[in-house]
Amino acid sequence: MQHRREIEGLRALAVIPVVLFHASVPGFGGGFAGVDIFFVISGYLITSTIMAEVATGTFTLGAFYERRARRLLPALFTVMGVSAIMAAVLFIDEDLRKFGQALGASALFGSNLLFAHKVGYFDDVEGYQPLLHLWSLSVEEQFYLLFPLAMVWLLRRRPGWPLPVILATLGLSLAAATAMIERDPQAAFFLLPTRAWQLMIGAACAAGVRQPRPRPLPTIVGLALIVLGFAMIGPTMPAPGPAFLLPTIGAALVLLYADPRQAVGRLLSLPPLTAVGAASYGIYLWHNPLLAFLHYAWFGPAPWTLTLATILLSVALGFASLHWIERPVRNRSRLKSRSALLAFGLGGMVLATVWGTALHLRLLPQSGPVNAGSLVEPVVIPAGRLAYVVYGDSHARQYYSGTSERFGNGALLSESACLSLPGVSNVAPKEDGASCKELTDRLVKLARERNIRTVYWAQRWERDLYRNAGGASLGSTAGAGKAELLAGIRRLAGALPPGTRIVLIGNVPTAQAAGPQMAGGYPRCRAYINVACPVQYPAAQAEAHAVNLALADLAGADPGIEWYDPAASLCGNGVCWIMLGDEAVYADHTHLTPKFAKILVAHWPAP
Repeated sequence: MQHRREIEGLRALAVIPVVLFHASVPGFGGGFAGVDIFFVISGYLITSTIMAEVATGTFTLGAFYERRARRLLPALFTVMGVSAIMAAVLFIDEDLRKFGQALGASALFGSNLLFAHKVGYFDDVEGYQPLLHLWSLSVEEQFYLLFPLAMVWLLRRRPGWPLPVILATLGLSLAAATAMIERDPQAAFFLLPTRAWQLMIGAACAAGVRQPRPRPLPTIVGLALIVLGFAMIGPTMPAPGPAFLLPTIGAALVLLYADPRQAVGRLLSLPPLTAVGAASYGIYLWHNPLLAFLHYAWFGPAPWTLTLATILLSVALGFASLHWIERPVRNRSRLKSRSALLAFGLGGMVLATVWGTALHLRLLPQSGPVNAGSLVEPVVIPAGRLAYVVYGDSHARQYYSGTSERFGNGALLSESACLSLPGVSNVAPKEDGASCKELTDRLVKLARERNIRTVYWAQRWERDLYRNAGGASLGSTAGAGKAELLAGIRRLAGALPPGTRIVLIGNVPTAQAAGPQMAGGYPRCRAYINVACPVQYPAAQAEAHAVNLALADLAGADPGIEWYDPAASLCGNGVCWIMLGDEAVYADHTHLTPKFAKILVAHWPAP
């Protein structure tokens, strides 16, 4: 197929907005639609190549897939390898595990399937997914596996059918995307069936217009539609719905009618644009990992100078990839034989899959904290004598491994995000929450049936309370609802078997109430090296500080209730710490790491 410089310029118009969107540059909220333009270009080029080679009798599937592998795999595996090294250095274990999932899925060209069920494209993932952008490569690779088989069969057996079949597929896919946006927007965004219509637009251009004639007006309209699409589309717009016809139809008009002798063709053929377009694949591969790792280490938006430097580094690495990896492999000066390419491709896929699976399954040494509450079931009631029960929400769960090690056989009765008192809970009127409302009754029943005499009650204590009957609001436990909280604890103490001791475990002193900057303190400390980590904050600004004081007063006035304050181990001299030594205290914004959860349990009174 004849090389067209204006297509390189169109690639530049696609990749530049994508990079600026991921860099959060103002005015480029619709930049992610550049990926849609890439899909149109891919559909056009692949279909044109297949049709030309079938017509001359030179097409073979082996040669086709070899070209795709030479085009995509070397640069892709390079970026994945470098990203894996950076993730191992920077990420804590829970984030490294997520990265491992993405790494393995990307190696098998199935990351779009993973992300369709794991994370939204516009979620605030704070750098957890440096490989999120590889979803589009997975879509294309799935297309490359299926489309050539169907296209070659049609061209050889039913020569008049390719265009009608392409148009029918386009219509069905667009209809499916429009319907799926309402039911499952993430699946609509990431999956091939709802993206195929964009690839089919390009395919229809190639199959429907064999010898397009240069026409100035359609190319001007096409460029205008692309610009209008970027301006109108935003992160809140359903994707890839009908609005995305603007940039994709615009790209189709440019592909069909642009020519270097016309204004739009001359514009797209300018050397700076064609140079960026030629390196667009490498730029696309590099930009997202670099920006993601920058945001992870800095936590949140980095200074514009660092963001600009990262963008420029992405461009530089894209050009380096083009000149030292992509072209040498495509020109066969490296990986000359098909067998060498096959060995490289299979080896890279196996290595990335095994490495990613190992990270996901935690077969490698842990690089940092993990949420302790995620490692045990919410309810654990072993056989035999039970010395105690740990009761509460996910904060209770984070301590259970420690109590099992220190105190032996005991039960765990918990439900995430649940504060349950007799007749009162944090379940709002419009929520069901029956299991949360009943948690107190289950505790009383368990204590009576198994003769349990010690209850360790650990919660996130600052919650809004409601009457279970009628749903009347009682206010926050830090304000109007404080009296009801204390009264509810007394009611529960009275409902338990005589002589049962309640040990109230105070709210861990996280920085959630210490203002926007401090509230995000724990993620700023996730990175291996990070000068932005605040390390400490005033103890008086710790979450639920006022509630903890009220709970301590309650325990001091009731001989059947005892009190343990986590701040005794995590705070001192009027400050609380996010880091102790060189280790992070918190696994997330409110839970402790397993190590520090066990450190606190070591100070609890024995059953």
